[in-house]
Amino acid sequence: MRLILRLLVLACFALLTGSMHAQSAEKIIERHIKAVGGKNALQAITRVRMVGEVQSEAANGGQGPAFVWQMKAPHFTYLEIGDTIEAFNGKSAWREDAAGGLRTLTGREQLRARATALFRNHRFVRYKQDKARVQFVGLEAVAGRDAYAVLLTTRTGLQRKLWFDVQSSLLVQEEQQRDDGPEQIQYAGYRPVDAVLEPFRITLRRGGHSFDIAIRNVTHNAALDSATFDFPRRSGDPLPDVGQLLMELEKNQKLVDALQDKYTYNVGETDIEVDGKGHVKEKSEKQYEVFYLSGAAYWKLVGKDGKPLSASEARKEQERAEKFIREHEEQKKKEKAAAARGKAKKKENDDDVTILAFLQLAQFVHPRRERFRGQQVIVFDFEPRPGYKPRNRAESLIHKLAGTIWIDEGARQVARLEARMLDSFRIGGGLLASIGRGSAVVFEQELLHNEVWLPNYAEMNLSARVFLVAGLKVNRILRFSNYQRFTVESTSEIKPPAPPPER
Repeated sequence: MRLILRLLVLACFALLTGSMHAQSAEKIIERHIKAVGGKNALQAITRVRMVGEVQSEAANGGQGPAFVWQMKAPHFTYLEIGDTIEAFNGKSAWREDAAGGLRTLTGREQLRARATALFRNHRFVRYKQDKARVQFVGLEAVAGRDAYAVLLTTRTGLQRKLWFDVQSSLLVQEEQQRDDGPEQIQYAGYRPVDAVLEPFRITLRRGGHSFDIAIRNVTHNAALDSATFDFPRRSGDPLPDVGQLLMELEKNQKLVDALQDKYTYNVGETDIEVDGKGHVKEKSEKQYEVFYLSGAAYWKLVGKDGKPLSASEARKEQERAEKFIREHEEQKKKEKAAAARGKAKKKENDDDVTILAFLQLAQFVHPRRERFRGQQVIVFDFEPRPGYKPRNRAESLIHKLAGTIWIDEGARQVARLEARMLDSFRIGGGLLASIGRGSAVVFEQELLHNEVWLPNYAEMNLSARVFLVAGLKVNRILRFSNYQRFTVESTSEIKPPAPPPER
């Protein structure tokens, strides 16, 4: 009898487990959308404003700091909890708090802020169009009730875990990893607002703090001032004209090119390829030695996966470097001779974009002053200028970009640049390759020896299609090190392959 009872229990458990795994993440989200009011009702909401108070333990349950949460479609957000504010203005994200002051967010924080803005505004209605993936995790308990756990992964690999109440299909908890640790938000006290259910109790835990929030009022589609989401301008100091600032950068470039020719450095390149399901397919590492000739960088391979090249591989790389220098010297001689005869031709390069062309391609918004890595910088966002028709392949690519630029105010040099693709870019009509919408790049450089600006970090997150093969996603990280003075006058001065940089 005991054996029979045990088998019955195991059978019931198996049925329950099978039922759990039969749950589709897509179906769970569909039921949630229906439960809160339906797809049409959610799509009709383009602006949300939630106002309340943080219930302060010090005040024995009394009213504490103010809480304001605002969303404006398609991707504007503003969250204020007491003296901490976080916002995304559709182009860049910023934060103000006691620890770090007022600053523009960078790197993964910037990506996370953008992903959060899309998540808040679209409310699961557009997650497929945003190329996010959902996966059923299992049945878990939240506040003593059963909930379906779903993992949402964005196109850039950011993840957010979501819990939906089994009985009501309402979102009861979400969690994501931030730079300052995990963030957890619990929702309760749902009530209808314009036929859509909204939570009136929120518990937010992040950075070692917990906030119990009582919502007083929720409004839909009321007027929201776009300036609320913009980076605050606290200083009365006049800002330089962005166009003039960029032209000054271009004037500095010849001097910078000459100084760069005196330096060599090492680069460690890490490539992580991810398949369409988010699994790592391949990881590779390469080490390069970089030197400049007339401002043109040459990357000489010196190692793979942390190991030096074999003798034959190193010899081939050495020969390629020598060939590059010889061809460069011959080209300079031809240009010098042509100039002496008065027949110098202006170079035409389909991959070149001048600062002047960039000023025509893009429009610049939200200029502000900040401190970045201890230096005073001018920061501004850029986006494609409406109506501009690109004239070559490079301009076509740049015209699909939006992002943020940090410029060292004193040196008139770019300290950091973040850019992302607003639309796909096709090469050969898409037959050869295409770079997907949402692909992003980060670039940083620093002042070395108080003399020259050189790169110190770069990252590229690319989704691409090559020869009609879809699903290629690559995260490439470049780390620069071992800067040394180095001048090449002839092929005899080429240095032998350097050992790979220490890792």
